[in-house]
Formats: sequence, C-alpha cells, structure tokens
Amino acid sequence: MDHSLYEELGGKKTVEKASAILYVNILRDKRISSFFEDIDIEKHQRKMSSFLTNIFGGPSLYLGKTMRKAHVDVVKKGLNDSHVDAMMECVHATLKELGKDDQLINKVMAKIEEHRNDVLGK
Repeated sequence: MDHSLYEELGGKKTVEKASAILYVNILRDKRISSFFEDIDIEKHQRKMSSFLTNIFGGPSLYLGKTMRKAHVDVVKKGLNDSHVDAMMECVHATLKELGKDDQLINKVMAKIEEHRNDVLGK
C-alpha cells in the first residue's frame, strides 16, 4: 500500500511542528525575514500547516488563496527565485532538525518545488 507523503512525514503532529519550526527559521534568515514583517505569524503557521497537509496528501480542507494570489503583493515587493531558494533552505533545515532522512527530505522538497512558479507569479 502506498502511503502519502503526509503519512511518511508523521501526519498532523509532525506537519504542525514543522510549520512552527519553519517560521522560526524563516524569521532568522535575513534574506527573507523582511517579507514576514507585520504579519500574524501564528495565523501563517496555521495556513502553512493546512497547505502542506493538502499538498502532501493529508486530510485537509485548505480554503486559502492559491499560491499565485497569496503572493501577488510580495512579488510586487521583489520576491524572486533567490528568496524561494532561501525558503527552501529553511524547509530543508527544518526537516533535518526534525530528524527526517535525506530521501524523505528530497520528496518534500520536490513537492514544494512544484509550486515555485505559482509563488513567483510566473
């Protein structure tokens, strides 16, 4: 039986923990932290957790904006590939911190990478 990426990661508890750690890593990263000034981090953590649950094949009722619509304003502020690369480095560091193996991390990174063009409005 094939397991979803969500299940491979450890389900709800792990995805929620990863979302919280991810924002800590993002806020420490000077390359991208400015994009997260003046936002409700807890609200964004919940949205991120719901979004990741959805794209990883878990039980999600994600009702948020599309990635393209959600990032229009930050693209106008200069969001580009280098910023997405920095975010991906934060994702990688988060998963390492959670003790996930390289094979699983690569699957997660590939799944998130599928959304790069939408995030950047391409």
